[in-house]
Amino acid sequence: MPSSSPASDPDASASESPPDAAPPPSADAAPAADSSATLGTVREPQRLHPLTLLLRVGASLPALVIILLPTLQNPSSENALSVVLGLLYGLVALPAIVMQYLRFSYRITPKQIVIQKGVLNRKNRSIPIERVQNIQIEQNLLARLLGVAKVNIETAGSSGTEGSLEYVGVDAAHEIRQAVRSFQHRTAEAPAPAEDTDDTHRDTLYTMNLRRVLLSGAFRFSLFYLALIFSALELIDPELIVERVLRSEGRIEQVTDLMTAYPALAILGSVGTAVVLGWISGILVHVSRYYGFRLWLDDDKLRKRHGLFTVTEGTVPLGKVQALILRTNPLMRAFGWYGLEVQTVGTDVNEQGHRVIAPFVQYDDLLPLAQRIRSFDLPDQFRSVSPLTIRRRFFRYSVVLGLALAPLIYFWPVTWWHLGGVALPWWGLVLVPGLLGWAVLQYRHHGYEQRDDGLYVRRGVLSRHLWVLPTEKFHVFAATASLFQRRLGLKTLYVDTAGAASFAYPEVIDLPAAEADALLDTLYHRFKTLYRTRIEAETGDADTRLSPDARPRLPVEHTDARVSAPSSPPTNEP
Repeated sequence: MPSSSPASDPDASASESPPDAAPPPSADAAPAADSSATLGTVREPQRLHPLTLLLRVGASLPALVIILLPTLQNPSSENALSVVLGLLYGLVALPAIVMQYLRFSYRITPKQIVIQKGVLNRKNRSIPIERVQNIQIEQNLLARLLGVAKVNIETAGSSGTEGSLEYVGVDAAHEIRQAVRSFQHRTAEAPAPAEDTDDTHRDTLYTMNLRRVLLSGAFRFSLFYLALIFSALELIDPELIVERVLRSEGRIEQVTDLMTAYPALAILGSVGTAVVLGWISGILVHVSRYYGFRLWLDDDKLRKRHGLFTVTEGTVPLGKVQALILRTNPLMRAFGWYGLEVQTVGTDVNEQGHRVIAPFVQYDDLLPLAQRIRSFDLPDQFRSVSPLTIRRRFFRYSVVLGLALAPLIYFWPVTWWHLGGVALPWWGLVLVPGLLGWAVLQYRHHGYEQRDDGLYVRRGVLSRHLWVLPTEKFHVFAATASLFQRRLGLKTLYVDTAGAASFAYPEVIDLPAAEADALLDTLYHRFKTLYRTRIEAETGDADTRLSPDARPRLPVEHTDARVSAPSSPPTNEP
């Protein structure tokens, strides 16, 4: 692995030692000959790529520009303080970047990934090899030009990146991933697949060309770049630019008179401009994120690569998939477009708890693709929740609207805008029928269906979700009732799976209480039956509550004297 000279042993200066540091490699623990070169290069402490210093200094420059901005806009003695702050920033930031680089090291052993970092507060992080779920390689535009990459290590059960190597050489990044995969396969007593730098021979499942990426962005609306535009306008005077442009055309007076005479037209124009900019932003975001999107099947893992400025390559183990999510919106659905996501044991905060598998795919292609991950059959019809949910939602929305309008109505000045002789906030009450219609739409698009293979839940109006929750992935069952639900005899059913997001989760809201309890009992009984069947198939005894001595155990010990790990989790295959 190309890297700088190994760092001195960091354990000597660490505040605490790794709990399970691996002993020096021995002959009996050596990997297969075809991968020995790869694995042996990362067992000793390694430093990051030297170009990391250049990239981190570049990342710190925007903060320096902000400090010096007053001086850049108005060079005078009054802004000497910003110059002093800029000098102090340089004197502190640059040495800190160098020290952080020198005090950072990593190594990979057959049992764990050890990352040690920190200048004043030393931190030692040990990541067990068997818990590593994904080694994600990222390259932004500058990193690609410099030939380096960022390696993110994600583990099962974590809510984000467990460890990050920023930056290493591109070849080193692929070698790190191959080393981890080799150790994992060795633990599972299976031969490690060769690293594929050329993926053309793999089973390609889905690709997106530039035309489809642009089309997918046209169905989205984003405020990201719109926020950047308004942030940039804070640094300049937009009125000066507009005035210069319009005066050059001789129209400044016309625009001013028109906005004064028709304020509603000015508001509509502003809203329309924001909508157009948001639509263009959605296209730009999708092009930046999903350019060159490619999904392929690699053994028992889904792998994907995408990105324009930042190229991301990640892995989704099929055995870690907890649920499937089919997403769409009314405009996409009208043209037959959907998105496919999966929920995994570990979640990526950048993808909001879900991993995107196919961002934009036709419905006819969606189901075959999803069934390559998990075999299922969508129900033809869904059961509805209680119609009383319309009353609850309408009452809730009306209360929120009233609380928002009441202070505006009370404090609205007499000299301000009155439409038809009525203060403008009063016109907000025309939204009440719309709130009722919204509650009806939410009721009509919310339903569920239970089958032997799992639970299917759909919900949402503008952002429509359809969850496929396999029975064997159930973790927690809950039926809750708020004060108002108890008065109406309703309950909300929630079935939790590992890695569930903190929002947009598959709740079945406002079921009749008796129906919710019966559904909970049915789902739990199916899960318990399936679980006991699997335990009995492995151990010969379905009872999991025996004494410790008599309790049957799954075969977890391997013949390898140096490596002992749990057997591989069951896959999603039916």
